[in-house]
Amino acid sequence: MIQSLVKASLVLDYLRKESRELTIGEISEKLDLPPSTTHRILRTLIAIDYVSKDEKSHLYTLGPGLIPLGFAATSFLNPQKETQKILQELSQLTGEDSFLIIRSGKKGLVISKAQGKHPLKIVENFGKEIDLHWGAIRKVVLAFQSREFIDDYIKEGLSSNLNGQINENELKRELEEIRENKIAISHSEYIDNACGIGAPVFNYSGELLGGLGIVLPMERFTDENKDNFIASVKSCAEKLSASLAYTGENDRISL
Repeated sequence: MIQSLVKASLVLDYLRKESRELTIGEISEKLDLPPSTTHRILRTLIAIDYVSKDEKSHLYTLGPGLIPLGFAATSFLNPQKETQKILQELSQLTGEDSFLIIRSGKKGLVISKAQGKHPLKIVENFGKEIDLHWGAIRKVVLAFQSREFIDDYIKEGLSSNLNGQINENELKRELEEIRENKIAISHSEYIDNACGIGAPVFNYSGELLGGLGIVLPMERFTDENKDNFIASVKSCAEKLSASLAYTGENDRISL
């Protein structure tokens, strides 16, 4: 590999993850690079607009030259195409409709779906945004946000679900359990007599992509099949994460 390119990519990736202005000292210390090397890399990246420098504060951020690259890259990424095969596998394993839900502001949004075999279904519509603390798949998305995001989300007030008023402390404990176990289960929270099972999907850097899972009538969530449902959801979420180059190492709450 060309080491200078590798080092430059590490600088860009660190600026991306931090999402704030950084000093040369912070960058060189984090990446274990000599300040002189860091300076040369930044100077080169500034010349092609991949990095911007504030001449007064001498702080560095990502530059506008990356914007067209980002748009070009996203044109090759279709979340439905990337996930549809695994969603179909999950629906075949469970017989239930399966979903991939991402965060949209402070709501959860369905972006991919596969049909199960049962004619009696729980409807989850594309484009309909629902509170993140309603339902297992959305709770997974909420659980892996930053602590600051979760605190702000709760502070703004929690809308009641079909089970009644939400207790803040109980929700926090539940989110902790979801983070620890990487699985969530819900019962009749925003659809009567419905059950949800969700698990997190991570990308290559350990950041949350979204929640993957199934939604089904309570009558089909029985003692005989619930373990299979949970194992299938968890396995397919892990498989989708692996397809995004997630290794299971250094997973972290998204920023």
